[in-house]
Amino acid sequence: MDRLVRPCEEDRSKKRTGDEEVERLLERGGNSADNLSEKREPDDPIQQKFDISSAVLCLLSAIYRRRGIFYAIAAGTAAGLQMAIVGWLRSSISPYQVMFWRGIIYLLPVFFISWEAGVDYTVADMIYYMGVGFFNALGILLGFVSVQFAQVGNATAIAFNLPIPATIVGFFVLGEAITRYDILLFAINLIGVVLVSKPPFIFGGEDDSMDFNEFLGAMIAVAGLLCLVIMVIASRKLAYRQHSDPALSTITPGVASVFLPAMVLLYTQTWDRPSTLLEMLAIPSAGICGMIGNVFFIRALKLESVSVVSVTVTISIPLSFLLGLVMVQEIPDLVSVLGANLVFASTCGCLFK
Repeated sequence: MDRLVRPCEEDRSKKRTGDEEVERLLERGGNSADNLSEKREPDDPIQQKFDISSAVLCLLSAIYRRRGIFYAIAAGTAAGLQMAIVGWLRSSISPYQVMFWRGIIYLLPVFFISWEAGVDYTVADMIYYMGVGFFNALGILLGFVSVQFAQVGNATAIAFNLPIPATIVGFFVLGEAITRYDILLFAINLIGVVLVSKPPFIFGGEDDSMDFNEFLGAMIAVAGLLCLVIMVIASRKLAYRQHSDPALSTITPGVASVFLPAMVLLYTQTWDRPSTLLEMLAIPSAGICGMIGNVFFIRALKLESVSVVSVTVTISIPLSFLLGLVMVQEIPDLVSVLGANLVFASTCGCLFK
């Protein structure tokens, strides 16, 4: 009997020993898989590829999370381009005429409106949309008119300098937070705008008529800026209500952009005919830049605060100075260049915030 029991116990002991060995091997293999990156040599090409891929994915993830900033940069670039085009056309084509064709092009996104979402829109939403359209068109039109009196860079520096007023109004109306760092950026931005505009009552000048034209253009640009601030607040309000549609926010400015300059053109009975093929192409190009910029601007406001978007859009200011130099041969003085650099510095400061 002992002979029969003893082999069975030996078999069970061998089985337990074998099971423990298997478990030990499995555990060792699991630890090896978990610590694979630690056991590889630093110069392992597979590990290097893994590190590079991780870095690229982290970068793409960061860009996607803050894509609203890149939308705002695109909007500012488009704004600078259209202002430079209007400045180039000012000797031959009326700004009201450019604005009229700009409005026609703005009507193209009608095919992309989210009609299903429109069922949930309230009367307040439609009032905000009409406010976006009217004040967007009026602000841009006043900006175009200011280019007739002031240099392209100077007019753009004022008309599209949204950070200070937009953030102040956003703080009181929308309750968006501002920090001391924001206040510092806004102060730098304000100093830059003063240097760019060079008010005659501060700087004076040798040519009174030229100084008056620059000052008149600056005042018209200020009026346009106030309209754009109201437009920004209305757009941000729609974003808070989850009813912001970039296509519809482009259609309403298009309707207003056709109506407002048409009234002026009918009253003055003026219609300038383009004399060259380049002028014929420049007129719709201004409208296309405006439409693309408006879509990116609305998308940026859906993802970022008013302060971030308004500061980032001011990239149009140094761009307009550069385009004014290339397209219109406007040579800015050192004071204007210094002011533009301060404005651009505040923009970069916001991006690194």
